[in-house]
Amino acid sequence: MVRREPAVEQLDGMAAEPCVPSGFGTRPWLVQGTRGERQTFVDSSDGSLHSTIVPEMQGKTCLGCIHNGDWLLMLDESTAECFFLRLTSSSDDPAKKIPLPPLHEQWGDIVRCATLGTSPAHPDCVVVVAVQVEDPAVEGFLLHCRPSNSSQGWLRLESPVSLTSFMIGVRGKIYSFGESETLVVIGDEGDGTVRARLMGSLSGEKEVHDMTVTYYVLESCGDLFEVVTQFFGDFRNDGTLTSVTVYRLDLESMTWSRVDSIGHDRAFLVSGHYGFSAPVRPVEGGLVQQGNCVYIVWSSCDCERLYKFCLDDNTISFRQILPRPTKPWCRAFWAVPPQSFLSTAVEEAKLLLTNGLVPKGSIMKLKEEEQEDEDEQATSCNNTRPWHDLPLELLELIVSRLSLVDRLRFPTVCKSWSLVTNPVEQANAWPWLLHCSGRDGACKLFDPLRGQEYNMHVETFDINQNEHDEHIFRFPKDGWVAMSTNADIQDMFIINPFTEDVMEMVMLDWKYRYMGLSWSSADPTDPECVFFAIVGRDDGKAISVFTWRQGEEEWLERHIEYYEEEPFPVAYNNPVLFHGKFYCLGRNGNLGTFDPVSNTWTILEKPKPIHVTMDLAGDHHLGREFCYLVELGGELVSVFIRNADEPPRVFKLKEEMTWMEVQEIGGAALFLDFRVSYAVESPEAGHGNRIYVPGYSEDGKYAAFYDMETKAYRPSFYGLKSPLQCVWVVPDLVPCIKKKSSLGHSRECVPNGYYI
Repeated sequence: MVRREPAVEQLDGMAAEPCVPSGFGTRPWLVQGTRGERQTFVDSSDGSLHSTIVPEMQGKTCLGCIHNGDWLLMLDESTAECFFLRLTSSSDDPAKKIPLPPLHEQWGDIVRCATLGTSPAHPDCVVVVAVQVEDPAVEGFLLHCRPSNSSQGWLRLESPVSLTSFMIGVRGKIYSFGESETLVVIGDEGDGTVRARLMGSLSGEKEVHDMTVTYYVLESCGDLFEVVTQFFGDFRNDGTLTSVTVYRLDLESMTWSRVDSIGHDRAFLVSGHYGFSAPVRPVEGGLVQQGNCVYIVWSSCDCERLYKFCLDDNTISFRQILPRPTKPWCRAFWAVPPQSFLSTAVEEAKLLLTNGLVPKGSIMKLKEEEQEDEDEQATSCNNTRPWHDLPLELLELIVSRLSLVDRLRFPTVCKSWSLVTNPVEQANAWPWLLHCSGRDGACKLFDPLRGQEYNMHVETFDINQNEHDEHIFRFPKDGWVAMSTNADIQDMFIINPFTEDVMEMVMLDWKYRYMGLSWSSADPTDPECVFFAIVGRDDGKAISVFTWRQGEEEWLERHIEYYEEEPFPVAYNNPVLFHGKFYCLGRNGNLGTFDPVSNTWTILEKPKPIHVTMDLAGDHHLGREFCYLVELGGELVSVFIRNADEPPRVFKLKEEMTWMEVQEIGGAALFLDFRVSYAVESPEAGHGNRIYVPGYSEDGKYAAFYDMETKAYRPSFYGLKSPLQCVWVVPDLVPCIKKKSSLGHSRECVPNGYYI
């Protein structure tokens, strides 16, 4: 949404304003410095965009927001001019712009900035920046200066340890986190000397990560927190978030501990290298309106997104905040006003929301209507045939229209209903979304066609004994799910969550790093089953394939290089077993196969790539689609999804080994995810010609899909809610009908004490 306010100049559909937008400084905003004539401001209260002229920012690079998000650190690379800018100050305020000594470091090498003192405008202020050059042989270092003595220039600050880029100013000190979990505190000695002291090593186990990780350090209510995000993808800024974890640092014991709550009245706001804590404003339509959440600005292939990670249920959603993805030098930063002002505004907003009263007359009317409904129901019941006395033919008709789980419950209602033959075995099956909703073994099964969710418990998923542990879904097949844990990321196992049968696999040589994993048999415990995995370089010039069979002590690796040949950039999508071979999709649309009989890997000459040319190393987001491969009716189908503005491109592999783009898939439905993709030829009526993705509406009632007939996402692509740890599984509930629940008819007991 574009806010139309009195404009000085109309530019690209946004109203250009002569100063900061109305309301700036009273709530969190996102500020995008573009080095151009105009800057873009995003209002957190409604997501509206404002194009604003800020002369001090023209031609400058914004390195981030510091000092609780109230000040911008600006750099002019052409002149080395460096200064602090406070946008909430009036134009004639001499403290609006605080000059710093010329800074000759490249903007990309300045990874963090923090301040000592009460304010950058105060004479006692000390500015410290962390510099990390791209050359791995050069260690990072610290520079510091005093704005009140800019003639002295930037000085090296000696550190007792090799520093990383994690640094934050809190309560008159700067905390810097070094290698091997060491903590360094930077302070002003009072005699004009700034010194870095080693406080010691930090304890407390953290999760081990198998994919690219980004760390953010922030302060909230006097405590230090670390937000750790993990994502997969070929590029840093086009990945998909797969894990968000929050830790709190106890400075007395020097220990990190994982937290599941940051307070339901607070939210963490993260962007670039900086993060802040802010009270929540319950404004309808606002960007930040839910507490106990982490809001992360992330650049994707389609636009600039704001992700919301909810610690309550381990789900994530995102919405568009800028229409196009940004470059690293023009990210949108959070600008957060002083906490005292925010707290007052939040209390006022809550007061407005809680002052709505229901008139007494309305309450009495509601009670009268409820009594009338009860009387009508009583009269109707007197003329109705008892449920336990319904004809068998009618019961079978009712069963044919029930969901899979309701079919499971149906025979437990009464004795006559149990006479219906095999209600579960006669049901059509389609993939459901399995989601670990808690650390105590609590899970959820979401039926995407009916919009129904069921609570489950799987004892094997209970990880409460280890707060740093978390199950990671890798690949499902025929009711089995391959998994690993953070605590021992080299260890993998396969579990059937419906029977809790577990199969151990051989240890990996290193952490899980595969782009795809699959196996050959419906039952992975079959001694003849072959396990296959693949990984490749981002540029596609080298790949490695791995195989393992039961009884072997390690995975067998084969490494292939393509420096003189056409590259094969492996897509993040699990292989498909098709006619006895594992088929792997390349990101440019070609195919590779592995024959488990001859143990040979081949890049097929046909089909030809869908993307003839692809810049794998560019930063323009081209060719960075999400790619999927699935078998549908004896044919291979590939799907390429880029963003909400472009429909998914669907291709069928013809007999002559050429891709044919199709605009519809008839009555079939696809269920896509990078962990696994399924195709169902004939789901329930009214659900065909759809492409389902692992998400649902904010209220959890409607599954997310692309309708190939109407050419639209439903619900809207932006705002979908997705569990972070989830996977498509085809539920196998046939064994459940054989065991009656000892808890009555309200729930049906599944083997091994697991309930739906």
